Amino acid sequence: MRHDAYGLPVTTSCVSALESYARGVEGLLGWRADALEQFRAALARDPALALAHAGAAVCLFLEERFAEARAAAEAARAAAATQTARERGHAEALALLVGGKPAEAERAMREHLAAHPRDLVILQRLYFVWFWQGRFPEMLEFTTAATRHYAGEAFVPGLHAFALEQAGRSDEAVRLAEAALVREPRDAWGVHAWAHAVYELAAFDTGIARLPPKTHRCAGLNWFQNHLAWHLALMHFARGEYEAASAIGRRAFERAPSAIAGDLHDSISLLWRLALVGMDVRARWAPFTAIAAARLDRQGLLFHAAHLAMALAGGGDRAAAERQLGMLRERAPKDRTGLVGSLLVPLVEGLHAFAGGDWRRAIERLEPLRPRIIQLGGSRAQRDVFHDTLLEACFRAGDLERAERLLVERLHRRPDHFWKTRGAA
Repeated sequence: MRHDAYGLPVTTSCVSALESYARGVEGLLGWRADALEQFRAALARDPALALAHAGAAVCLFLEERFAEARAAAEAARAAAATQTARERGHAEALALLVGGKPAEAERAMREHLAAHPRDLVILQRLYFVWFWQGRFPEMLEFTTAATRHYAGEAFVPGLHAFALEQAGRSDEAVRLAEAALVREPRDAWGVHAWAHAVYELAAFDTGIARLPPKTHRCAGLNWFQNHLAWHLALMHFARGEYEAASAIGRRAFERAPSAIAGDLHDSISLLWRLALVGMDVRARWAPFTAIAAARLDRQGLLFHAAHLAMALAGGGDRAAAERQLGMLRERAPKDRTGLVGSLLVPLVEGLHAFAGGDWRRAIERLEPLRPRIIQLGGSRAQRDVFHDTLLEACFRAGDLERAERLLVERLHRRPDHFWKTRGAA
């Protein structure tokens, strides 16, 4: 019996397999492109290493290679069956996750972490289950409690810093993220938390100057490198430098349009924002509209479905947009959460109305959703695109009383250049 970097048992007699597994875990926690390769290297040395099968399953799941992910998860379950309770619990929780059972996975993860609070791979996955459900108070409570199990160690401070920022505690988040990056400069989520906090503090100059070198220190990232570039684009965008933001989008997302969900969300929302401020991006929608139309069988996440709707509406594919809306309306009565019918459908209707120039219809559908947009999941910065669409619809409709009321709230939170000048236009 050996132990991993967090002192937890690992059933293997092969030191080199354990070393490769450790590199895989570090890669998964740090958003590095070679994580899957490292887990597979571990399995080449010890095919019975259940934890490496489970790690590979998560990597494949995040790449949307779902059939391969489920096969790896089943291999993890089978290998763990004769191993320790920690390994069995770890494999089971991740198998439920990649098997598309988030509620069951959440319960299994909670139970597992109660017994093994230093199983950081499970902690990170539970964190993201909550992230995509907009459950930020749970994330903050959870990471606050977790910090006592990881004193002086990497990755958890970055997770906690982001949860602080989402709770509106950006000053604390910046300080914690800075400390986390001193400890581990390659903590991409720590860089990400720092970028969010600086953005919410409207320290755009600081973000533009310091985000690129922080990103460069995170060598070997996967698609998450593009997400950090998206954050740089947002800094320029908020400062009113729309051409600079647009150029970043072209480099990061448009040279080789990607169907990976993270890339797709960022490329779509950036084009929508550029259109909101009056840039002509009509010719740039085509590849993303085509990708969205091909992904209508992958609308499990509300946040993802909303971005597909933006791409279809923004790109003018009315047939696919209506097909998507029909699918969501059909799904709504079967949705146990009630969110598809009460939140997602009216949101998509509002986006369609906005794209079609029906500003009053957009206001009618979007304004009642304001306090509930958080339930889509995603970060505050990501969700701004929906709130800003409503605000711009008010201006375009000539509903100045409503526009001014919403504008005051918007500027109080973060005085972006467009909104500072929009009220005076």
